[in-house]
Amino acid sequence: MSTTARYSIGAVLFLIVLRLALGWQLLYEGMWKISTLDSARPWTSAGYLKNSEGPMRDTFRNLAGDADDLDWLNYDVVSARWKAWEKAFADHYELDDKQEESLKRLVHGGASKVDGRMAFAEVLDVPAPAAFGKSATVKKYMWVNVKKKRVYIDADQILDPALKAKIKGMAKIPSLTPESTEEEKKAAADARRFRDVVEKLYQKQKRSLGYLRKLRGAVLGNPDVTGIVYINGSKPDTQDLQQVGQLDDYREQLRKYEQKRAAAKTSFEWEQLAFQWKEIQTLRTDLSGPIKAMEASLKEDAQKILSVDQHASGPVPEPWTDLEIADTLTIVGLTTLGLMLLMGLFSRFAAVAAAFMLFGFYLAMPPLPGVPPAPGPEHSLFVNKNLIEVFALLVLAATPSGHWFGVDSLLTKFFANWRSDGKVTKDRQSTISTGEEPATATA
Repeated sequence: MSTTARYSIGAVLFLIVLRLALGWQLLYEGMWKISTLDSARPWTSAGYLKNSEGPMRDTFRNLAGDADDLDWLNYDVVSARWKAWEKAFADHYELDDKQEESLKRLVHGGASKVDGRMAFAEVLDVPAPAAFGKSATVKKYMWVNVKKKRVYIDADQILDPALKAKIKGMAKIPSLTPESTEEEKKAAADARRFRDVVEKLYQKQKRSLGYLRKLRGAVLGNPDVTGIVYINGSKPDTQDLQQVGQLDDYREQLRKYEQKRAAAKTSFEWEQLAFQWKEIQTLRTDLSGPIKAMEASLKEDAQKILSVDQHASGPVPEPWTDLEIADTLTIVGLTTLGLMLLMGLFSRFAAVAAAFMLFGFYLAMPPLPGVPPAPGPEHSLFVNKNLIEVFALLVLAATPSGHWFGVDSLLTKFFANWRSDGKVTKDRQSTISTGEEPATATA
């Protein structure tokens, strides 16, 4: 309908204003999200989806992918992703042999395979202390090859500073006096040399740990040193000491939360669950945050081995995740539908499509009885801002507001003229072929 005969002038005016207001609100939301994509904190729907509540909670949380970041805390999953990225990085930038070796050391570390173990080596041109070769504990970390005059440290066993001090202490340095014999002086020099070699190996292990080794320490810990985790090869702090225990605690808290949530009925139980959920999210961030930072550091360090020309190739293409697809569809939907409503272009279709999209937002956190309220100052029951906008858009879909003020009116006139021109042309062709004028209606 292109006429306003059935609507009052006020109704027409306010419906047009409503369409423009909703269109601008959607368009601005889309443009703002686009403006953040190149910032330090690009917009993502991850937080909204991960905290989804209501009957469709699992559906929306699955859109976020790894909603609880459990994959980030799984060594096999993260290491497989990093290895796949390593290959894609080398192929994308067409690395030469030297660059590939640098990338390999970055990811896997500078260790070599010795006696079936990945290890670091150092020249040992003095005898090892007798206690060194007899200690079963030490052999897990270090061993000596007398023929090759080498001492090795296992790359997979992160040496505890306390154990390092114990190993160095095995080389007793005798007290020297002016009357000391040459043999005593040599023994003291050999002991100092052995201690220096152990320190060099310790430092080499710290510097040469690849990101996969660091990941193993951060996620799996080191059971041989009572759970101490060396994320950066340095002395652990309290957070590192608790890391392994926190992983198990986090998984257990998630399990208990889901059990309590399934049985929750009263408002008091939901309030307790909300408090517990905040604690779980804090723990999730504490645990997965360092791993995410480690991955970012890996990719940043890898960029340093590239030439200027290779940098021009742009970033390594990565497969799209469900979350990235959802984010892109949200941004494109908000921007496109908002612009169409502002222009009055296919306004009825745009209104229905926008209503469908906003109804999805509503379902992610519906204000229903027995469902935890969405975070923020809004307090709603059944109806919230998203649902009100859905109803407003459906009202617009039932009215020809784009014909009153918008591109729809121009399109209507264009197609009307096109059909009219087509009919006139057809009538003229009929006249030429029959020699008779077409019949016309008379009053």
